[in-house]
Amino acid sequence: MTKYERGSEWRQWDLHIHTPASFHWKGQRFDADPASEAHRALVDEMIKAMNAAEPAVFALMDYWTFDGWFALQRRLQEPDAPTLKKTVFPGIELRLAAPTHCRLNAHVLFSNEIDDQSLHDFKSALTIELVERPLSDAALVALARQVGADKLKHHGFDKSQVDQDDAVALRAGSTIAEINCESYKKAIRQVPNGHAIGFMPYDTSDGLGEVKWQDHYAYFLGLFQSSPIFESRNRDLRDAFVGQETPGNTKFFKNFQAGLNYVPRLVVSGSDAHCFVGVKGDNDRRGYGDYPSGKATWIKADPTFQGLQQAIMEPLKRSYIGARPPKREEIDTNKTYFIDAIEVRKADGTSAVGNWLDGTKLPLNPDLVAIIGNKGSGKSALADVLALLGNSRQTAHFSFLKKERFRGKSGDPARHFVGTLSWLDGNTEHRNLNENPPQDNVELVRYIPQGHFEDLCNAHVSGRSDAFEKELRAVIFSHADDAIRLGALDFDQLVEQQERTYRSQLNEFRKELRGINQRITTCEEQLQPQVKRSLEELLALKIRQKDEHDKIKPAPVAAPGTDLSPEQQAATTALAAVAEKLRSLDERMTRAAATRSQLAGKSKAIQNTKEHLRLLARAYQQFMEDAADDLAIMGLTAQDLVTFSIVSKPLDDIEARVTDEQAKLSQSVDADVTGKETLLKDQASFQAKLDAPQLLYQQHLAAIEQWNAKLAELVGSAEAPDTLEGLRARIIQLDELPAVLDGYRAKREALTGEIFDVLEAQRKAREQLFKPVQDLILGNRLIRDEYKLQFQATLGGSIDRLSEDLFALIKQNAGEFRGDDESFGVVRKLAEQHDFNKRSDAVSFVTKLHDKIAAAASGNSAKASAGLGSMLRKDKSATDVYDLLFGLSFLEPRYSLLFQDTQIEQLSPGQRGALLLIFYLLVDKGRNPIILDQPEENLDNETVVGLLVPVLTEAKTRRQIIMVTHNPNLAVVCDAEQVIWCSFDRKGGSRISYTGGSIENPAINRRVVDVLEGTKPAFNNRRIKYH
Repeated sequence: MTKYERGSEWRQWDLHIHTPASFHWKGQRFDADPASEAHRALVDEMIKAMNAAEPAVFALMDYWTFDGWFALQRRLQEPDAPTLKKTVFPGIELRLAAPTHCRLNAHVLFSNEIDDQSLHDFKSALTIELVERPLSDAALVALARQVGADKLKHHGFDKSQVDQDDAVALRAGSTIAEINCESYKKAIRQVPNGHAIGFMPYDTSDGLGEVKWQDHYAYFLGLFQSSPIFESRNRDLRDAFVGQETPGNTKFFKNFQAGLNYVPRLVVSGSDAHCFVGVKGDNDRRGYGDYPSGKATWIKADPTFQGLQQAIMEPLKRSYIGARPPKREEIDTNKTYFIDAIEVRKADGTSAVGNWLDGTKLPLNPDLVAIIGNKGSGKSALADVLALLGNSRQTAHFSFLKKERFRGKSGDPARHFVGTLSWLDGNTEHRNLNENPPQDNVELVRYIPQGHFEDLCNAHVSGRSDAFEKELRAVIFSHADDAIRLGALDFDQLVEQQERTYRSQLNEFRKELRGINQRITTCEEQLQPQVKRSLEELLALKIRQKDEHDKIKPAPVAAPGTDLSPEQQAATTALAAVAEKLRSLDERMTRAAATRSQLAGKSKAIQNTKEHLRLLARAYQQFMEDAADDLAIMGLTAQDLVTFSIVSKPLDDIEARVTDEQAKLSQSVDADVTGKETLLKDQASFQAKLDAPQLLYQQHLAAIEQWNAKLAELVGSAEAPDTLEGLRARIIQLDELPAVLDGYRAKREALTGEIFDVLEAQRKAREQLFKPVQDLILGNRLIRDEYKLQFQATLGGSIDRLSEDLFALIKQNAGEFRGDDESFGVVRKLAEQHDFNKRSDAVSFVTKLHDKIAAAASGNSAKASAGLGSMLRKDKSATDVYDLLFGLSFLEPRYSLLFQDTQIEQLSPGQRGALLLIFYLLVDKGRNPIILDQPEENLDNETVVGLLVPVLTEAKTRRQIIMVTHNPNLAVVCDAEQVIWCSFDRKGGSRISYTGGSIENPAINRRVVDVLEGTKPAFNNRRIKYH
């Protein structure tokens, strides 16, 4: 176990305080006897003040001396000394000889592990200007007595007093002394083991910013570049030092960074306290931890010298000046989103199952936690247990807690262990390691195991699963505000609400399209060459039949003489009357047939109208159901907007009249049929009374009547399709049909465009759903500029699926569509030439595809109007093909992620995994802890450093991230706040152990190197992190 097991945490550091050894101390100062009670009491008061103050780390910065540090160390070694609960570094405040009208202060901070002799040696290496002697009290006294009275007077000292009183001379020397600048820099370099760090004020009291660098460029730049720490309270300056360009420093940022050799510097703001406890509100009486203007120094590191070195290496991420760091504030105000600790123990009564995870008790850092270790050391075990206790739904992807491993076939040994997850808000979650969380439990962590990554990416590309899109939908929905959600519980419900009207429009347009396609199909069937040939043959036959009929027209017969008997005259008169009645009856029966047809048409119209009214009523009912929620929100009812009623009486009256007329007509026709039979009998009876000439004439008249009737039947009319005139009319119609077909096709093309417009409106509606996410991306420089990550709503579809649906309707045996591969290739190639996000391209694609199919069906002849009949599969119709193509059912609004202008489908599996990580870590609005399993898998080193590291670095500013990695270098370059080293002792009772700590922790540092097989050179770019 390490001392700071939770790793690097935000703590206040006050690296500029004074002690009673400082000549500017405001209060009782140390006396000459370190063993005196007064001296010891002052040290105890100093310890008490530091313990009571908020900062966890202090640096003693007395002018010219380490006496305060030595006094503290002596006292702490005494048996009755109070306990010092804080970390304290020795330091010294100096004044450098400088080309400036102001005095130039400088500080040096030392490791708290430095030996006393090294501190004495450091002072001896400093040269006091004028006297050219090493820094010491004696040299300061000598300096004061060497300078003239005017100089002493300028600083408030009397020459005679300085000469006579050593104490006055020491104060005077401390006030006017200046250290040679080169000796200052050299002395720091000579301190062994890098235990000294230069520390320059910049825009604070007597800082380097006072030097006119334009006039003294070499002097200024020498100190500017050699100081790892600067003191400043100006936010824009601080950001420029740590390497962050802001609107406030953009004018000087580049030159500033160039002056620093592009190496960021740590910026601190000390209290500069000259008393133990300050007076609240009095800036001149600041005590320990009383930062000017409340601008406290926060450093995220172990409170050790190694921790300070780590902060110097990563000042942007590891330091903050202000009331409280944003992440610390996030943690303090949202404790439910941060795991505090994990614990695993054996269940009560369990003994002989091995130690395994028993005794695991590990606090977790709220920032980035890296779990490292050799293969099989228990890394995935810890991740799985964390995920299990966090109610993760990724149990199917557990690599340790599964039947093949720790859970065994009977649950052994997992069932003998119980895990506890503690959250910062005090809540805990307990669970047996053999039990999965109930499905209805709220997921408290997001676990992203490697298997889940691969499944998501590969299944999305192959089209086997829509799990990736579900992940997208969940994040999009998380960004939608309540004004858009309107009560929707998930993305699918939200889309249903947003797009209901679009789907209704599409249904109506496609229904209309089917009607047009049916008419087109009918036209194409009529335009088959054999149809016209058949009509022309029938017409020729009718002409021949008429010619033959003309040849058999009855020859004229003269009317008989007038010498008739009274009986014959009466029969002749009666026959004429019967003939007239028969003619009249035939005319009436013809009219009755027409009337019957009209009444049948009316009856059909009545039934059609009734069905339309039924559909209208149903549509109104559907409108009331669909609009009910929206109307309720507005406080309206459907009746407030729509008045709907069906008046059926006029229709019922017409139906009753038609029914009555049909009944009467039927009775009339029956009577006419009976009457005709009677008349025919009468006619035969009268004919029997005539003599031969009269009978022959009457028969001639009947023959003429029959011939004329047959002629009329042959010639017919344009409305009688099987007559001479009807056939001529049908042929004329066929000749006019191409123009009619063109009209239908134009109407179909226009309707396809309207369908596209609805799909485009649907796409734009979805684009609005992405807007909050896209705005977030646009506001994030890293995602926007470096990775060019963007959501894109497009109209697209699976061309392979379209092809499959198409070739289920038509055969692949003609023209370009001969063979499976060739047929699919034609569709793909044509699709590649069109952009389905453009109306003209979408319409052009289906039109050209139709033309290719029609050309293949017609044998590539110029006449492609003959339809698709020759290519249709059994029981399939051309209308089905047209509905598929021109209804654009293969197109739908799609949403995807673009990564550096490339669709996800075109990225490698590793790149897709990296993209998903960016998505989860930076775009996902969730705040729950994220547990990552091997995020570097399938990524080359360049991608890890250039892509994954910045993403993890930014993501950890918002949420807790726990990362399992086989590559400890990832933990290093991501500057993980906590590293957990895993080990598995198979011989010692199968014990899995975990050791946590920071990168700067020497024990953890060694483990990182051990996992990398002792290759310290691998970390040359971060060598200060390794000891």
